[in-house]
Amino acid sequence: MKNLFIDSNIWLSLYHFTNDDLAQFSKLKELNGTDIRLFIPQQVYDEVQRNREAKLKDAFKSFEVKRIQFPVFCKEYEEYKQFNDDYNDLIRRYSAWKGKIDTDVQNKSLPADKTIIDFFESSDLLECNSVVEKAYMRYRIGNPPGKDNKYGDAINWECLLQAVPNNEDLYFISSDKDYRSEIYDNKINPFLENEWKCKKRSNIFFYTNLVPFLNEHFKDIQLKTEQEKQELIERLQESHNFECTHGIIAMLSKHTGWTDTQIEALCAAAENNDQIGRIMGDIDILSFYSSLLSKVQYGKLPDCSTRRAMEWIFASAIENEKNAVDDYEAEVAEALEDFYKH
Repeated sequence: MKNLFIDSNIWLSLYHFTNDDLAQFSKLKELNGTDIRLFIPQQVYDEVQRNREAKLKDAFKSFEVKRIQFPVFCKEYEEYKQFNDDYNDLIRRYSAWKGKIDTDVQNKSLPADKTIIDFFESSDLLECNSVVEKAYMRYRIGNPPGKDNKYGDAINWECLLQAVPNNEDLYFISSDKDYRSEIYDNKINPFLENEWKCKKRSNIFFYTNLVPFLNEHFKDIQLKTEQEKQELIERLQESHNFECTHGIIAMLSKHTGWTDTQIEALCAAAENNDQIGRIMGDIDILSFYSSLLSKVQYGKLPDCSTRRAMEWIFASAIENEKNAVDDYEAEVAEALEDFYKH
């Protein structure tokens, strides 16, 4: 398992324009707790919360559509009316879109918010109070990291020195210059590297964003994930009772990124194994297969298990809707009957 630290600036970059997009963090989430141990100091959490609005405000500067004033002579051209109509339509669409975004900003429900909260709430934040004095002293004597009378970076560094087990390497991701070499942007400050090696008796690997880290280490992990998915498919195909089926479906639901071949195998399992087919209507089974098939294009499918599974789910949805209508009508009829009795 790889020990990983992601600095505040990388988390905050999700609110801005960066290579570390949400898709990359989704990959990381699948690895957290199995192949990666993520270290999140309380200081990082606080920094992200403090700087969220400032980051969003800066991002919005590049996301503006302003009304323009047309010189009088422009209005004499035949292109003016169509252009003006199109521009007004663009302004209306922009305003509606911006309104939705503003609502999500205020409710902290932006996609970036959801991703960050998901990580932070599922992780045990490292307490930092016990290292504040050490961080202050290293800043006072001039040891990195730290700048501008601020020593938050020093708190994070001391926290990691305390929390990461000895003899275990750390993968460190930050775009903060406080941690970097003065000469080489993609290298960690040599003072910090030497300190880590001496105190932790291990190596520290530095990255300026998440993408190179994933590109370097994700390939083997991805193969492992695919192997796990294949084993679960085979276990589902051989499921011998309902309880076993529910358990395997719960584990399958944790995975994403299914290939067409895997989808067909999962649908064939439901078709050929009655320990799955007989409980397809159960909420967890139905939810898994509905999600699995949500992006499959029915019209392009040949005669196969995937096609038949989609037809079953569609028919089931219609039946459920009909039953809901029947139940509603029955309740209305019963209510009317009670009303007229009185």
